[in-house]
Formats: sequence, structure tokens, C-alpha cells
Amino acid sequence: MIAGRIVATGLLVPAMVWGAAPVAQAQGPDLAGLDSLVAAEMKASGTPGAAVAIVLGDSVVYARGFGVASVEGGEPVTPETLFRIASTTKMLLAAALAALAEQGKVDFAAPISTCARDLDPAIGRLTVHQLLSHTAGLVDESSFDGPHDEDALGAFAHSWRADRLFTEPGDVYSYSNPGYALAGHVLACVAETSFDSALVRHLFRPLGMERSTTLPTTAMTWPHAQAHDLADGSPRVVRPFPDDARFRPNGGVFTSALEFARFARAVLNEGRLDGRPALAPGAVARLLATHLRRPGSGPADSSRVAYGLVERRHRGVRVLQHGGARLGSGSVVRFAPEHRFAVVILTNRTGSFLPQALEWVSARFLPLGPPPPPRGDVATPPPVAVLRELIGTYVNHPRELAIELFLEGTTLKLRRPGEAVASDVVALGESLFAFAGQEMETIRGPDGRTRYLHVGGRAFRRVAAKANAR
Repeated sequence: MIAGRIVATGLLVPAMVWGAAPVAQAQGPDLAGLDSLVAAEMKASGTPGAAVAIVLGDSVVYARGFGVASVEGGEPVTPETLFRIASTTKMLLAAALAALAEQGKVDFAAPISTCARDLDPAIGRLTVHQLLSHTAGLVDESSFDGPHDEDALGAFAHSWRADRLFTEPGDVYSYSNPGYALAGHVLACVAETSFDSALVRHLFRPLGMERSTTLPTTAMTWPHAQAHDLADGSPRVVRPFPDDARFRPNGGVFTSALEFARFARAVLNEGRLDGRPALAPGAVARLLATHLRRPGSGPADSSRVAYGLVERRHRGVRVLQHGGARLGSGSVVRFAPEHRFAVVILTNRTGSFLPQALEWVSARFLPLGPPPPPRGDVATPPPVAVLRELIGTYVNHPRELAIELFLEGTTLKLRRPGEAVASDVVALGESLFAFAGQEMETIRGPDGRTRYLHVGGRAFRRVAAKANAR
């Protein structure tokens, strides 16, 4: 049982742990203590409801629902409850496109204009590989309130012009939600149907994910979790329900812990599920393959980019994972393919993904080494001349995502739009810095000068240099 009560909207709602439909009784680690850990972490983070599934080999060895789907209605969460999963949607879209590629219906290296007609030439020259690997040079943005008509996705893609690109395609990794929105339009075009129907036809139906959808009007016909955000420390239902059909391909899937576990089982078993082929082995291999180093991740081999996933060495073990955070929901899915292990965590509170539970489960199923020591500041700060070379303005999205670097005396400072107080920037290495709890990597261009800053998965291109310190 979850300790205590969740207080919200004037109601006292007892939070409860709910069992799954029967799962395989495979031999595995002792999971005693996981229920209480999840309950405590939910209480501490103000998360009303969550569902957790663990996959080992071809079996679901644990599946539980916790808490409530709504702090107002009090419906219990079960492993079958649908959650909107935010950006973990991206691996599902990538898998659907990989399945079509294995059928010869889409070429990841060809311009998307070969299958998605009438796009602006600057947009049509992009490739599926660039979109799925976040190397298309597209700005980043998202939206939680917009049109709900499925036709909005195509209209959105056709409205784009060259100014959607903040840099040259293929030049740098930069996380882009619009890139996956455009990839969703490509999927719809190749399948000659709507985006949701394409995802159902080419991924959900073959995997037996019968309730999974991107349509709120379909999700609401099944038991589903309401979106919650914190207000004055307590979770409140978000109204209206966050939805924008233009951004469903990058974060709009509704699924349950048990249905996502079916996808995980297929990934861990070369596409086989319930004794039959559900995904082509080549599609799974394409999904798990990595393509470039993810900047901002420390040592050169520590983090690499796959389609809808990021690979890294987690305490000595290769894992691929992706998290999701959007208004009203949060999620994380972690795979360890060599150990045929996966864990799925879904929640109904903005950005919540229960990191303590994620690490507790991983430590019991994987041969993890000791945690790495914290990275400290460099013993000798860089010379002022090195810092002065960084001074300038860097932009991703012209209206929202920009960074200004400047010097105050010998201290490098960082300011974002709308911030009254700048943050101190400290050096962690030759090209790695930190500010306000975030890490930042500098990336040089062919001329040897700093061309990009990389912060939080996004690249910021230098658009202006300033010669003088403040």
C-alpha cells in the first residue's frame, strides 16, 4: 500500500497498489521492496498514479499499477490503464518506419520528398535518417494545446519553410520534436492513411497492442489516466486535456505498461512475440543501431544516438533508453539488449518517471558497476583568452531557445531570454562546461572557432560574436 494519502482538489484519496493480470513466474531477482519504493517515490514527487512493467527474456516478470488515474475520481491504476507517454512515443514511431523500410516502402537515406509530396524544397531534401537521428538541423519546439483534427499534421508540415532550419542538415545532433512530427507525416504518406491509422496498422496491430492509440477520443473509451500537474505542491487535473494533433508523432501515444511491455518483448527477441514474428528482425536491428555520438555526454563513447533511443554505458552495462516529459505525464523505458531486460515506467504527472525505482530495478537485473564519481571543476580555469573566444549569441529557436555568453571580469556568464540574472559558467574540461546544474559542450566548426553550444540535448548555433567583455 502507498503510505499516507494524496491530497488534491479538497479530496482525500487513498493511493493503492494494484496487481496485474497474471504474469510469467520466471526465476529472477527478489523484487520485495519495489512496491513500497514506488509508493514512497510517488508520494514524495506528488505523482497520483503510475504503472511499472519489467520484462526479462520473453516474459513479463512484474507488472503493477499504483495510485489513482485521477485525483478527482479515484479510479485505481492497473497495468492495463492507458497513459499518454510523451517522448517515449519516438521509439514507437521509429519502429513503425523501420518496419516499412524492411518492406522496401521507405528509404531512410532518400529525400522525404520522394514519398511526402509538395513540401518546401528546403524541407523535402531532409531524410528519414536525419529526422530520426535528430540531425536534420530543425529547430525545437512543442505544443500541448492546438488543433485536434488529424489533417492538422499534414497542414503543419506543408506550412514549413527554410526558416524551420537553424543550421545545415547533417551538421550536428540537436533534439527536435518537430523533426519527429515531420517523420510522422512521412509515415502517414507512405502508408497512404492518417498518422494514427498508420501507427496502428504497421506497429500496434502486429504487436497485439490493441488499445494503444494517439487519438484522445479513442483512449477515453478505455480506462485511462488523466493528466496532472502540481499546484501549490499538490497534483491537480490539467484542463483542458493537453493535446495538439500536430505534435502527436513526437509525444502523443497512449499505451499501458502491459502493452508497452509487448513492444519491449519484441525488441528483446529479434521481433518475435508469443512464438510468432511480429516485427522484422531487420527493423529491430535498425532501431537499436547507433549512428553518432550524442554531444554533452562526457567521454566520446559514453552516449550514442539511435532512432528514438539513446545508448550509453550505464555503470558498465550497455543500455538504450528514452524518457518522456510533457504537461500532465512522464515516462521512461530502458532496454539492456545483451541481458534481454527492459523496464517500463509510466506516470500521470508532468515529467515524473520515478528515477529511484528505475535504478533499483536495474541494479537487481543487471551487473552494474559502482556509480561514477561526480565530475568536478577543472583544477586550473581556462585562460581568459579561451573564455573570450566563446562570447556571443547562440540560437536554436529564434523566439524561445537562445543563449548569450559574456564575460564579467574573468568570469564567463550565461543568460537566456527573459532571465534577469545570468548564471556563472565553470569549466569541467577542455570543451565541457557547467552552469546552474546543467552541462554544456562547445563544438567547433571547420575554422576552429566555436560554432555550437550543446545544452540539454539541443544545439545552439552561433549567430553573433561579441568582441568585448562586459
